[in-house]
Amino acid sequence: MCSIIGIHGNFTEDNIIEMLKILKHRGPDGFGIYDDQVYYNTSEFSKKTDFAMAHNLLSIVGECELQPICSGNLVIVANAELYNYKDLIHKFNITDLHTHSDCEVILKVIESNYNGNLYDAVVDSVGFFDGDYAFTIYDGKDYITLRDMCGVKPIYYGKNSEFFAFASEQKALKHIGINDIENLNPRCMLMNDKIIKFRDEYLHKPEDIDYEIAVDNLTDTLIKSVQKRVENLNSVAVLFSGGVDSTILVKILLDLKKSVDLYTIGVENSQDLKVARKVADEFNLPLHTWIINEEIIEEQLPFTINTIESTNLMKIGVGMTIKLTSYLASKDDYKVILSGQGADELFAGYNRYKRKYETPELLYEELTDDLNNIYNTNLERDDKATMSNGVELRVPYLDKDVINIALKMPYNYLLKSSDDNIRKHILRDVALKIGVPPEIALRPKKAAQYATGIDKIIRKKLLKKEEIQKLLK
Repeated sequence: MCSIIGIHGNFTEDNIIEMLKILKHRGPDGFGIYDDQVYYNTSEFSKKTDFAMAHNLLSIVGECELQPICSGNLVIVANAELYNYKDLIHKFNITDLHTHSDCEVILKVIESNYNGNLYDAVVDSVGFFDGDYAFTIYDGKDYITLRDMCGVKPIYYGKNSEFFAFASEQKALKHIGINDIENLNPRCMLMNDKIIKFRDEYLHKPEDIDYEIAVDNLTDTLIKSVQKRVENLNSVAVLFSGGVDSTILVKILLDLKKSVDLYTIGVENSQDLKVARKVADEFNLPLHTWIINEEIIEEQLPFTINTIESTNLMKIGVGMTIKLTSYLASKDDYKVILSGQGADELFAGYNRYKRKYETPELLYEELTDDLNNIYNTNLERDDKATMSNGVELRVPYLDKDVINIALKMPYNYLLKSSDDNIRKHILRDVALKIGVPPEIALRPKKAAQYATGIDKIIRKKLLKKEEIQKLLK
């Protein structure tokens, strides 16, 4: 994955070059700028029009092509991992690819639907894309920027008196003088600085389906989801807590004959470290740990706030966990890491859900709201935390086919009562079905910021310090 940048109006060459520099951590392997042509050398870039876009490249497997990518009168910059790009090449009979990039496939599919109207071409195309993406496409007169339906990959936008701009992280916009920044809803696109809704929200529509069939369907779909996310990887890193969500991913990876490395952080004797060690021993897998303490947490606090672009204590606790864990993976030269993010929102993992058990309509409403807002509450935090270390986060539970199954799930397949302290029952039965030991499959959930001990140290000790109080204002 990478970063994308765009700017429209009375901007300068320095504006876009500064944005590229600010987001270099998201793509340290190269960059490109498009104005009236493509530039790969900032010293050669000269502003010719009132619209420009740019790209930082993170090369995952082998040599990846620099962007922007052009075809005909269309040009694209993309932060994308398209898992069905091979199928799309066949479906749309694409024979003239010039790069090894699935981002070019996005461009070619849109081009095949393009007849002078960029909006129609994009809307007709995005339904075919299976993956995590954010991209900007331009035809010389109109530009469109959008992201995947779930919002795995971030886009922020804003304007000042001189120009409108968008970028993969807020800090790039703030650096060029934009302070009133909005988060692009994944059901909307930016088109020529305007917000246009073009997708419907997620909606739960439970169906009457036999429980065992539902378990089988979810199992098969999760296996396919993991498989397509690691197809080109021989070894895989996993953000690992020892909980059922990440352990299911590990077991599937092992069944796919992948080499697996587990990464966990926490204070001495924290729950995550204890359980992760037990599970790692159970599967005879290497567990890479970082035992942190108050001094490390205090030292990392300002860096975490800058990375996740938030002073929310809950986001900081989780963000620091993911940032430090992905740092460990980056030291082992991993550029991709898998996470169990999304399982709780899809299968009723949070403790608060059980309070709605007696009123299923309210439970469905809360699950729906959480899924529609997961981009803003969790995904962007997690993406920025891993990308700060040049590591791409992949989230198999948020595969569109897994989501579609979850949206049809009867509530009593998820929860058993209003006193249910286990929750996510169908997912736990998937774990048992694929061979996860019962003591792991049935382990109750504990939130990452609590299980690592980070949140307790921040709230009980660091918040007493005046310099920390100032930092969090």
